[in-house]
Amino acid sequence: MITFEKTVKYSRILNPLKNFEEDIVTFEYRTDPLTGRNTTVIRGMLKYISKSLVSDEELLSSLVEKTKVSCPFCPESVKEKTPMFTQDFLEEGRIFVGDAVVIPNLLGHAERSVLVVLSKEHYLKLNGFTAKLVFDGFKGGLAYLKRLNEVEPSIRFPVFIFNYLPPAGSSILHPHMQVLARDRAFYLVKLFLEKSKAYYEGNKSSYWSDLTSKERGGERHLFGINGVEWFVPFAPLRGSNEVQAIVGGKSNLLELDDKDWLGLAEGISKILRFYHGEGYVSFNVILASGPVNEHLDYFDVNLRMISRPGIQASSFTDAWALPYLLWDGEAVEEPELFAERVKKFMRAPS
Repeated sequence: MITFEKTVKYSRILNPLKNFEEDIVTFEYRTDPLTGRNTTVIRGMLKYISKSLVSDEELLSSLVEKTKVSCPFCPESVKEKTPMFTQDFLEEGRIFVGDAVVIPNLLGHAERSVLVVLSKEHYLKLNGFTAKLVFDGFKGGLAYLKRLNEVEPSIRFPVFIFNYLPPAGSSILHPHMQVLARDRAFYLVKLFLEKSKAYYEGNKSSYWSDLTSKERGGERHLFGINGVEWFVPFAPLRGSNEVQAIVGGKSNLLELDDKDWLGLAEGISKILRFYHGEGYVSFNVILASGPVNEHLDYFDVNLRMISRPGIQASSFTDAWALPYLLWDGEAVEEPELFAERVKKFMRAPS
C-alpha cells in the first residue's frame, strides 16, 4: 500500500552568516509514493529566497500599464484581435460563459489548443480570482471539450493549464488559461496512468482513493469542498508552495459535474488568496485527466498548483537545471510546515 519514504542527510559547513561557526544544513530525500520520483526538501531555503518571491510593485504596475495598450484579450479587442473557430466546428465562432471567452490558440502547444480569457480586467491580484471567475472559465473549457469530443473523438487526452504572469511562462499578462488536447497523453499524465494501473493491479484498490483516505485529516490535509480533497503533497513536483487536489471517483474531465467544478474553482480561489497574503503575484496550475472516452477505476482527475517568483528587475527564476534537466523535484520548505501555514491562514477571520 502507500508508504511515505524519506531519508535525512546532513552537511557541515563553516557559515559566514554566523561568524564562520559550524553549521548543519539538513536535506530530506523524499520519494513520491506513486511514481518513485525523488524530491529534495531543503530546510531553510524558503527564508533564503523569500526576497525573490515578492514583487517590485512599481515595476509590476509599469508592466500592467505597458501591456494593456495592445492587449488582445481586453474587452474592446477580444472580438477583433483573437482567432475564431471555423464554422464547421462552432457556428458562433467563440464560446462565452459569464465573463469567460473561449478562443482557438493562435500558436498552440497541442493539435487542439484553446485559450480561455477569464476576466474583463487586464490584471488581477491573486485575491481577485474569485470562484465564479474560475468556475466560468472551467465551464467554457468544458463546453469546448464536449464539442471536440463530438467531432474528433480520437482526441482523448485534455489538460487545463494556468500560467499567470511572465514568471509562470505567460506571454500575455491578461488573466487566461489554456486547454490542451491531443491524441496521446502528456508525459506526466502517461506516467500517472501507468503507475496507477500497476498499483491497482497489485493492491486491488485505487491509489488516488487510498491516498485521499490516508491524507484526509492528517498534517498535510488542507480542506475538502464538494468531494474535492485539497492537501500538500508529501513529495512536491516543484515545491514552491505546491498544493494538490483530487476529484474522487471521476477519471476524466467529461465526468465532472458542476459540483466537482465548483469544488476545484473554490479551492483554487482559496489557495490564491493565501498566495496573495504571502505577497505572491504569479502561479501555475495543471488539471490532469484520464482519456475522455472511458472510465478508469484506477485513476482520478487531479490538480497541482504552485506559486512562482515575483516581478523584479533581477529576474530571479526557480526554473533551473535540477528540475528541468535532471528531473528531480525540490521543495524549499517542509510540506508539513507549509500545510500548517495554509491552514492557519484559512482559520483566520477574513
